[in-house]
Amino acid sequence: MDVPSRIISAGVGPIIVISACGLLCLAFYNRLAAVVTRLRGFHRERLAEQEALRLTRQGEDADEVAAVRHQEMLGMLEIQTQRVTRRAKLIRSTLTFLLLTIICLALCSLALGLSILAPSLLYAAAGLFIAGLILLVAGVSFAVIEMRSALDPIELESRFVQEIVEQFDKV
Repeated sequence: MDVPSRIISAGVGPIIVISACGLLCLAFYNRLAAVVTRLRGFHRERLAEQEALRLTRQGEDADEVAAVRHQEMLGMLEIQTQRVTRRAKLIRSTLTFLLLTIICLALCSLALGLSILAPSLLYAAAGLFIAGLILLVAGVSFAVIEMRSALDPIELESRFVQEIVEQFDKV
């Protein structure tokens, strides 16, 4: 077999992991976009609640019950914003590690291919492969942490709505 085909053959191994990381990156970029959209929604809701609170307090016959409800809603939206922002940061960390994995494995693939010409590059390739796999494990770990917290804002909102419904039922 001639040298160019041996170089290409040697560098193919890490490409499989790079492809898997690419698919994970695609999924997490989509998750990040959805989370950012939700954060923007929270900001709009918070501004609307703030305006409603202002109007409630300015009225001739200020409704204290409504004012308290607006304040509670603002507090709940603030907590949700904090939790969803934390998720966005976890997704960003996941993507960072996955992209660093791709860099390490691309360099590994390059070093493997060039090791046909310079055998000492095998050591660099092995180190880059190990580093890439460690980064992949770190990225997937952040993904698991993010996934575990994905339902927290919804659970918080559900509890809040349930409390409001129960208050209305009492009245």
